[in-house]
This record gives sequence, C-alpha cells and structure tokens, in this order.
Amino acid sequence: MRKMIIVLLLNILILAGSSEGRSPNVIILYTDDMGYGDVGCFGATDIKTPNIDALARSGIRLTDFYSAAPICAPARAALLTGRYPTRAGMSTKRNVPSCMGVPGMSTDEITIAELAKDHGYATALFGKWHLGSTPDTQPNGQGFDLFFGHHASCIDSFSHMYYASEPYYHDLYRNRQEIWEDGQHMTDLISRESIRFIQENRERPFLIYVSYNTPHYPMVSPGRFVKMYDHLPVLRRYHAALIAGIDESVGKIVNQLYRMNLTDNTLVFFASDNGAANRSNRGEGGGSNAPLREYKRSLFDGGIRVPGIVSWPGTVPANETRDQLAIAMDVFTTVADVIGADLPKGKVMDGISWMPFLKNPDNPGHKTLFFEWNEQHAVRKGKWKVVRNGLIDIETKGRQNRAVGGDYIFLSDMSADPGERTNLYKQNSNVADQLLKMHDRWRASIAADKTASKSLQY
Repeated sequence: MRKMIIVLLLNILILAGSSEGRSPNVIILYTDDMGYGDVGCFGATDIKTPNIDALARSGIRLTDFYSAAPICAPARAALLTGRYPTRAGMSTKRNVPSCMGVPGMSTDEITIAELAKDHGYATALFGKWHLGSTPDTQPNGQGFDLFFGHHASCIDSFSHMYYASEPYYHDLYRNRQEIWEDGQHMTDLISRESIRFIQENRERPFLIYVSYNTPHYPMVSPGRFVKMYDHLPVLRRYHAALIAGIDESVGKIVNQLYRMNLTDNTLVFFASDNGAANRSNRGEGGGSNAPLREYKRSLFDGGIRVPGIVSWPGTVPANETRDQLAIAMDVFTTVADVIGADLPKGKVMDGISWMPFLKNPDNPGHKTLFFEWNEQHAVRKGKWKVVRNGLIDIETKGRQNRAVGGDYIFLSDMSADPGERTNLYKQNSNVADQLLKMHDRWRASIAADKTASKSLQY
C-alpha cells in the first residue's frame, strides 16, 4: 500500500512539475482554405466552432492577421521560414506542383522546425506539407523529426489519394514510408497523431505543426458532421462539415494539453493559410470570407486576411483582441523569441515578434505589409490598402477576372471600408501612388537580397 502511495505521489509530481523550468511548447494549428467568416468568434453564425471559440477566449484574436499569399505553398513557406514567399524562393506565379519527386522549398531556408530542433525541441508535422517531395525537400529533410501526412496540395481524406490532376496516386506517409489507413478521415488521423506525440514528449519541449488539409477540396467529411448541417445549402453544408471536424480536432488537442498539465506552458497559434475558395465545379464555394472581399487567389482581403488566434494562458492575456497588422512570417520570429533562439544569421527576416503587442495593446506592430501573386500587387499601411491588378470573382460566369479600367488600382480606407467596396483612388491618388512606389522598392530590395533563395519558376 505504501509503495502504491509513493508511486501515485511521484506521478502527481511529474504531472505537476513537467512543464516547470523548461522552454514552452509550441503548437501551430493551420487550416487550409478557411475563410474569415467561417469561425464563430470571427462572425460566423451558421457554423458552430465551440472549441476554436474557446481557444480565442483563452487568448487573443488577431483581427488584422494576414497570410503572406492567397494560395497554399507560398503561404506555408512564409509561415515556416519567417520570410516573404519571394525571398524564400517561391514562385510568384504558380503553386508548387503536387506530383511526387518534384522539389519545393529550398533547403537553404531555415525552417521553424530546424530552429526549434537546434534548441532541444522534439518536432513533428501532422497533415499537409506541399513544399516538395524529393528526399531533401520532404519534411524529414526540413527539420521535422516525425512526419505523418501527405506531400501534395490536397488528398481525398478517406482514401488518401491525390485526385486533383492525373495521374492519381496514393499519398500518406509516416516519415518516408508509405502507409495505408483506408477509411480513416485525415482530420481524425491528425488528431490521433498529435495526441500521441504530446503524450510521448510530455517531459521535453516540443513543436508541432498541425497542418489540416481541410476545408480544402475535395469536400469529403464524416457523415455525422454533414448531418449536423443538413439545413444549409449544399455547398455551405459540406464546407461547414469539414470545419466541424477541424473544431473537434482542435478541442481534442487542447484538452490533451490540459490533461497533461501543459496548458500554461504551451503557446498555441491558430490560423488559415489563405481565404476560402470561390465556387468551382469541384464542389468548392461554401466558404465565407465575410465581411471581406473576394476569395482565395485574390489580393483583396478575402484572399489573404484570415482568422488568427494566439493562446498562452498565464503569459498572454485572455479574451482580448488586437488590431495591429500581423502576418504569417511573424510566427517564426515570435517562436524564436519565446524559446530564446537567435534568428538565423546572414538571412534577412521579415517577421516581428508578437510578444510586445500581445502584452501591451499600445505596441504598434507592423507599419507596412507587402503582397504579390500572379501579377497582382498590394500594400497595407495603417488604414490604407492599395491593390494593383487585383483578381475579382465574376459570379455570373463562375470564374475570376482582373480588376480593370478605373479599378486597376483600387485604394481602400480599411478602417471605414473593410470590405474594399469603394475605390478612393481618384480622391487620394497621391496616397495610392506612394504605396505602390513603396511596393516597387520592396520588390527591388528582394531581387537584390543575396540571402534570398532562387525563385522556383514552375
């Protein structure tokens, strides 16, 4: 009996003290094509996200958080490297191909996983990679101790087949070994693997990149979630069902931290890689970027401004918002700050640490953000945002087109018009011209940056 009591006390002490005196854990929850209007705490009323909303209440909502690109691969490269996509060597015209054996992000880039690993962290990626599938550009070659997921841009969540282009192929791997989990939804597998990794690494600091492949096409969800939303129009129904799965997964992962007494020693970040996609013949179109304009692939805010949440109980204030400009590259710099790591030497970094403005709402954050994608250019500075040659959705034809004529340069006062509906260029052409000159200088500076990886021109 005495021995049992001693063992019980030791287990309690391990649980109670496992997070004391060590670097904080980091969990990055990253969704795929989730819009600003798809989350309850960001305004959605027809989709319920209780676990994501609870995460927001435990921390801070970033109301002006931007992805670095309106499409998957460059957005993810920026998140993982702390550098603008162009500086990290990503093409400004095309996404990284999904076919196996094709290289992706340069190995010259230092990833957030490599940064953490060098500081004694266990590192893992569960879910979508989409940054290369050659041995050196796969996740295990880019700093992740453990990889469980797929290399391509998207897979069927039950069969784990890539169907977006021919030839079709199976794409589910544990590290470099192909595995088969037919009939198991990818979101459930991500939850299972994340929880297992937390359990196995509870006594050492860890960094987990939880990279959901949903609500990206194909719109395949467990029936129980589809039934939850059978009252919604069909496109919204399938999109909502996928988000319900993400929300359940977030709850499972956060609850595992709580059960292991790791909540107060874990920085959790939640965001989407870009805005929701517009209508397509593949079944997309049920996402909402409201109240923002346009969709994925556009540099209007619907394509790049996404839900952002930071939670770290006891360190970051609870149930607050910040409207400072923030962007995906900041995740790298913030993590470096909180784990006590130096930024990579000899490389130009574009992110800033969020800790000053998370703790002090008067801290200004970024002054200016720059964007480029597929001949589009955009600048956000303070209340002003300009978009040059932006993509707009022509709903009557079901396709996208360029903003032309008087809207070729579109200037918005984001404080008064977050939906970018009124073009103020004629009244404030000097403001727009100044911002676009800043963009031109920014592009020139990256072209001259000797630390920038060579652009991948696919």
